[in-house]
Amino acid sequence: MKCALTAGMRCVLLTALVAVSASVCAEPFAWAVNSRGNDADSQRVDALWRVDLANGSAEYVGWTSFLDLEAIALDDQGTLFGADDDSKTLVRISQTSGLAIPVGGVSNRSNMGVSAFENLDFGMSLDCAGQAYVVSNTRESLYLADLETGELTLVGASGSLGAPITDLAIHGDQAFGIGVGLNANGSTAAPELYAIDLDTATAELVGPLGAAANPYNNAGLAFDEEGTLWAMTDRRAVPGGDFPSEILRIDPVTGQAEKVADSIVGFESLAIAPTGGCGRGSSAALGVSTLSPSALVLMALLAAFVGLVQLRTRQP
Repeated sequence: MKCALTAGMRCVLLTALVAVSASVCAEPFAWAVNSRGNDADSQRVDALWRVDLANGSAEYVGWTSFLDLEAIALDDQGTLFGADDDSKTLVRISQTSGLAIPVGGVSNRSNMGVSAFENLDFGMSLDCAGQAYVVSNTRESLYLADLETGELTLVGASGSLGAPITDLAIHGDQAFGIGVGLNANGSTAAPELYAIDLDTATAELVGPLGAAANPYNNAGLAFDEEGTLWAMTDRRAVPGGDFPSEILRIDPVTGQAEKVADSIVGFESLAIAPTGGCGRGSSAALGVSTLSPSALVLMALLAAFVGLVQLRTRQP
């Protein structure tokens, strides 16, 4: 005997499908610090923000207490680290207050062991082993940072990257860098995506970001937990004035960027999720969205529901 779905069963099925679709399609939230800005309230610059990558809306978390915190990254426990260029300090950042504390304790400022007087312009990302890599776009060099003391150790030779990489993003055994957009005089620098060899500290051009990336200064780069590559570009004091930061989605195969949204002025850093693709190497299907854990649970519930419906229709 055939059994049609009741109105209630159809409603439950539709609700489950909508929930799964929303979970799969929703863009993630990210952490970002606006180390440049023009807000009249000084504590809303060099502050931590929670940003909706789908529409650019930014929720203020709090002032970091540092004056040029331009690199942030998450470890596998969800701890947010940052690198401050003003004081050359590696810090931990509270995701509830925004306050940053030097690793090793509050008295451990200027803990990186590098010149306090040189503008290094940092970017940062962690690998699957929990090692923190820090890049300097002015030195075109790569470092390992000790997460307990903050001290930097040069990887490879000084200047071996050969490009002004302003931030890093790591997924599985693959690492990428985004170049500085504009030189200090406003001329085009390297608005491009690079593949980074973390062992030799060398960079290979993947491709230009393209027309979707408007002129920018520095930028943040990060993967989400699905393996999608994102960037946040700082467009304060570019030719023509101060403009909102742009949120870009980047193809790691070609380097081409797609604009998603605008956000507040001055974001130079980006952190979305702990490093993904670990244990799966480069076969982790970069740039191809997979189901999040919540979506997998909903799919399982939906499959169970459909199974019950099929069982009922087979009953005599």
